[in-house]
Amino acid sequence: MCAYVITFPIWKGQQWSAFRGHVRLSNEQVLIARFNDAAYIEQELRFLEQHQRVKSKIEGKYIRPVYNLLPMIVQIIRTPTFTDVLFDNCVDWQLTGGNLQHLLRIYFAYDLYKGQPPRDCTLENVMRNGDSIVVLDFGLRKRTENYCAYWNPMILKGKQCLSQYQWSLGIMYLVMTNGSFIINEIHKRISIWVNGGKLDLVSLVTTKKQSVISLLSQLLNPENPIPWDQIPHHSAFRDDPKCKAILKLYEVRSMSDLKIRSASRLSSKQSGRKTQRTSIVLHESTSNSNQSTSNQSLISKISSLYKNKFIEEHKQRCNSSVKTTKQINNFFSNNKMKLKFATKQSDHTVQLSCDLRSLRTGSNLSNIGLTQRIDESEDKKLNRRLSQQEIDYDKIRSRVSSIRMAIKEYKARSLRHLSQDSNAVIQNSDEAVQPDNYIQLIKRPQVEIEILTQKYLRSLECINIIGQTVAKAIEFLDALQNFWIIPLFLVFKRMLQLRLEVEKFLEAQINSFNIDQWKEVCNSREYLQFLSRIKSDNCLVKNEMILLMQASQTKADQLDKNKREKVLWFLNDNLDSNIQPICLSYMKDQLLVAVIDKRGLSREPIEWLKLQLSLKASIVITQLPVLGCESNEFSYEQYLECQDSQNYTQIQKYCEQLQINI
Repeated sequence: MCAYVITFPIWKGQQWSAFRGHVRLSNEQVLIARFNDAAYIEQELRFLEQHQRVKSKIEGKYIRPVYNLLPMIVQIIRTPTFTDVLFDNCVDWQLTGGNLQHLLRIYFAYDLYKGQPPRDCTLENVMRNGDSIVVLDFGLRKRTENYCAYWNPMILKGKQCLSQYQWSLGIMYLVMTNGSFIINEIHKRISIWVNGGKLDLVSLVTTKKQSVISLLSQLLNPENPIPWDQIPHHSAFRDDPKCKAILKLYEVRSMSDLKIRSASRLSSKQSGRKTQRTSIVLHESTSNSNQSTSNQSLISKISSLYKNKFIEEHKQRCNSSVKTTKQINNFFSNNKMKLKFATKQSDHTVQLSCDLRSLRTGSNLSNIGLTQRIDESEDKKLNRRLSQQEIDYDKIRSRVSSIRMAIKEYKARSLRHLSQDSNAVIQNSDEAVQPDNYIQLIKRPQVEIEILTQKYLRSLECINIIGQTVAKAIEFLDALQNFWIIPLFLVFKRMLQLRLEVEKFLEAQINSFNIDQWKEVCNSREYLQFLSRIKSDNCLVKNEMILLMQASQTKADQLDKNKREKVLWFLNDNLDSNIQPICLSYMKDQLLVAVIDKRGLSREPIEWLKLQLSLKASIVITQLPVLGCESNEFSYEQYLECQDSQNYTQIQKYCEQLQINI
């Protein structure tokens, strides 16, 4: 069995093609780049591995942020005919809209390609990845086709291009901010310039910010563009707060910062002389302060001796019993009470300390009141701090006790519910029965949740056969180049409708499979996570449908009026219309006949037979209930077995079995 599944084709080129898919075991969504030339991809793989973009080799290593602008390789699959490279999935295939921050990220991405073969710096190769971007660019397309607006127009005059990707960045910004329709206007203005006129593309800029206009005028100068290394230092990026954050992330310093740093080195030399002068004055002041601190330490030692002497005299005057002396010892061990006792003797202590201070330091009698106020304020601060700690401890103890009571009440309620359900009288002690029942209450819904996810995932896997059939038919019939894309879009749209029906069943909490403890299952965290996962997958499928719809609308514009009117009513993103009858008609009468007759590219007969099997299975699935996509005639396991088999007779026999039901 193949380790991954292709669900939707995105883009097809001469050197490589792009698909969406997922890994079978983990169901991880991936992007798939398929290369027919294995020797060509080796150079690209070495480049990505050099920038730490192989998922299995970067664990525990620090990755530079700029490397995240390149795709991350998940897996590489090599076959005799092609090489598939699986990349981490991104939100959107193409960056249909953008701003100055995206342009700056695109610059840093293509800056990594310095020293590499030239690339096609076009918006088709840039994907949106959250707020950031990923560049999926595997080399330059063959120049046998018509001129591309992203290429420097100097090649139309047969002259050498001085710019690297500057012109491409400017065109990207115009397309991001105006839309793809602006390409036609760009071609017109380039044609005027080639014929001797003036090249004016800056007037297409929608913003009125002068720094951005200045940047675009320098990027779109085909003869003398802004140097590549000076682009991130332009004021258009430096004035934008979000761009400044990107520059800081990628460790790009402005030219002004470098000038300030060189000037600061000169100023530091001049300030060194001043520090030498002031150090002499500081030395004298510190010597006086050292003398005063030594006097203060001597005073504190004498004060403590006096306190100890006073306490001993107090003990001698007290004629108490042994029990009383023990209470006195405990009394002094309490910090709060010790402070209270010490403050009573503060008069004698302060008096002695002041006398000694007057002897040692020669200070005035006015220092006595100051020292007394300082000691009293310190005692008050300590008392407040200790009292606040006691209040905090009381609050913590009360919270802990309330939590314990809540846990006991919850366990008691759980035991009562269990006893009511079982209608049995618990004769054993509460200590023996309570833990087992409590664990059982927690673990029991998990089994039902696993049953639910298995059944729903099985239904979704059957529905996904339709999307896989569309993807393979687009490749075999070369549908992106002809009118087969229109009926295939209709089939893909029907698949999305079936997936949305599954989502509605989950959202409405309908117990379609008669699962026990349904209310507990619906309120569980796993159920909500599973529903969120299905919604996210459906959003991705809808984005793919829109891409397919755009390609279909382009082909529909080439039809005559009568035929165009027949397809325009379903050639939209309205998912509420009833398209099942017309979809079955296209699948049976047109697509199936084309596949049986092999009206497409040259492929192995067994591959055409497998596509025929997929199409017949899709016809059966579209007619079955959405949560019962398997029947006596169609089995998902048998279908997978035939798809992985190389036995032509076995596959043909199963196709004939499905033909009876069609």
